[in-house]
Amino acid sequence: MTTPQLTKSTIAAIVACTGFSMITSAGAITADEYTIKAAQAFKEGKRSEALADFDKAIELSPKPAHYRNRAAFFVATKQWDKAAADYDKVLSMEKSDLTSLANRGYAYGEGGHPDKAIADFDAVLKLQPDNEKALRYRAFAYAALKKNEEAAADFSKLVEKKPNDPALYKERGDFYAAGQKWPEAIADYSKALELNPKDLAALSARSLAYLHSNDKEKAQADLNAMVEARPNDAEALQQRAQLDYDADQFDAAIADYDKAIALKPKEATLFSGRAYAKMKKGDKAGSLADFDQAIALDPNNDAIYLARSYVYESSGEFDKAVDDLTKTLAKKPDDKDLLDRRGSLYVKSNKFDDAIADFDKVLAADPNDFEAIAGKGEAIAKKGDPRAGADLLTKAEQLASDPKQKQEIQTKRRAIGIGPLQ
Repeated sequence: MTTPQLTKSTIAAIVACTGFSMITSAGAITADEYTIKAAQAFKEGKRSEALADFDKAIELSPKPAHYRNRAAFFVATKQWDKAAADYDKVLSMEKSDLTSLANRGYAYGEGGHPDKAIADFDAVLKLQPDNEKALRYRAFAYAALKKNEEAAADFSKLVEKKPNDPALYKERGDFYAAGQKWPEAIADYSKALELNPKDLAALSARSLAYLHSNDKEKAQADLNAMVEARPNDAEALQQRAQLDYDADQFDAAIADYDKAIALKPKEATLFSGRAYAKMKKGDKAGSLADFDQAIALDPNNDAIYLARSYVYESSGEFDKAVDDLTKTLAKKPDDKDLLDRRGSLYVKSNKFDDAIADFDKVLAADPNDFEAIAGKGEAIAKKGDPRAGADLLTKAEQLASDPKQKQEIQTKRRAIGIGPLQ
């Protein structure tokens, strides 16, 4: 949810509610005066003292007003469960207090209880159907439960009330986007931009919506406008670089990655993105250097190791490719595709026993995995038993369904010089 304006100024306003401007009593301190002390302490950043004074006010006078004050403190300090508990106290004494009911709903939502939040907002809206805050925060609670259509419906009611508010269209567009309703999202982002052409957040969101709609031309136009308006926006540069990469415009992609990296030199995804573009251009050395830097910045990112392994393989550095796959397999030891690929690399490295071990692990889980059968057949043949290898390759060909896969297996069998038994 979007945090409401519950800040130090909100706590300070509690002082005005008490009717005092400062503590003047020479005798015992009253509950209202403890409230003033609490507000003053909070303004000075003394949270423990503030809470102690709010507690004392409640101890002396357990009235709704003092529970509300402490609840506001808990909201301001993001202690959501405690805030909700204090609003419970208020509502047990004043059941018709819709403001506290809405505030409790907000606390429930921020505290990870969207279902309870919705129940409170429902109760408020039953009596006050035009309550804008309840509609807004109920929408966020719906979104937390991935009920994006309901969230968008609440924002539609807000849009009806304020049809010229660009922020409402942007927020409703976000709900549509979360529900993957891209045409609706694009329409709302476009309306937000019509009302506020300088809304770069809506422009960025629309570019992503266009991407998801596979309208790359319009996405590119929005990203170009983003970069023109904010040339130092690394995120926009990265998105445009990815678009250029997808369009095989690798020089343009690299140029944008260069600019983004200059702005964010510690961002691993920028180096890995540029590495892919360099790899496509055939710049293996440059690609490896970027993958190395990406790994140095994000050593736990398996995808980068996997990508680097392809560059090593294409460069004939099979041992290094195997090392990268082994790092990835440490987290996914039963991943069939990784095992098949490492097995194939072992074959290329003439490490046939290691290859057979990887293929056997795949076949233990799926005895009819034709890729593992073909890989094992090739390893056995190259190890010295071409007849047994050819038999396995024949079996793999029979199991494969794709003509291209069948042809690849036939090529391997011809390479060992033995055809299938008649």
